[in-house]
Amino acid sequence: MRTWQSSYSSQRLSAPSSHAENAKCARKMPMADRALSAVRERYATMALMILVAVVGLLLWQLASTWVFALPGPLKTLGAFKHVRADLAPAAFATFGNAAVGFVLAVTVGAMLGVVFGRSEYWYRVLNPIVVVGGAVPKIIIYPILLLLLGLGPPSVIGMGFIGGVFSVLINVMVAVRHIKPVYILVGRSLNVTPWRAFRRIYLPAVALPLLTGVRLCFGLTVVNVIFAELFAAKAGMGKTIMDYYGVGRYAEMMVMILILFLVAMGGSILLWWLERRVRRAVT
Repeated sequence: MRTWQSSYSSQRLSAPSSHAENAKCARKMPMADRALSAVRERYATMALMILVAVVGLLLWQLASTWVFALPGPLKTLGAFKHVRADLAPAAFATFGNAAVGFVLAVTVGAMLGVVFGRSEYWYRVLNPIVVVGGAVPKIIIYPILLLLLGLGPPSVIGMGFIGGVFSVLINVMVAVRHIKPVYILVGRSLNVTPWRAFRRIYLPAVALPLLTGVRLCFGLTVVNVIFAELFAAKAGMGKTIMDYYGVGRYAEMMVMILILFLVAMGGSILLWWLERRVRRAVT
């Protein structure tokens, strides 16, 4: 009798622990499946990127056999040693101007987006102008910048700034319009200063749209800086590309274009990765 009672009590005591272990295993299984799925997705993405790169190189080599002036990948790689003297000053000028224009575009675009988005009056007045300004090709403004700022880094930086500021401004302005009014009312009831409200209320609410705008701003800033240097500039990779083109040094020209492409793609991938990390942390 005592043996039966002791075995029965031991079963009752062990039952909850076994149920807890089963529940814990059930919770672990979906997490393991999600982790495995994420790893598979990551490797599939890397494999697809490698495949696209290989196909691009093959198409490049095929096109070089049809167009006599277009050097192939191997000839372009061999011409890298001939551009070392011109690469450092040209890259310093281009990426320096792009960095200054990018920082100005993100800063000014974020602040103006908050100001325009929180005011109903200014949103109605300036929203059509901002949307149209973002759609207009910025290269048509460069001659005006040359007249105002002269031939040199200020006009190139201004071109990069104008090219990138609208993507940040539009994303932040629309995001501010969708902030819950209760957050703003709480800030006003606590007499929060405008700068503190920007850091504590508006900036966290627009973090994801801001990162999307920053990612777009990076590419647009670099593109418009290159356009400005191709059009008229004292130094930069765009000017060097046109110089190589003018004297028929097409392999060296392709080296500069390839370096620009790799840097722009690397920066865009880095910002895209940062945006995904922040999105996962927020959601």
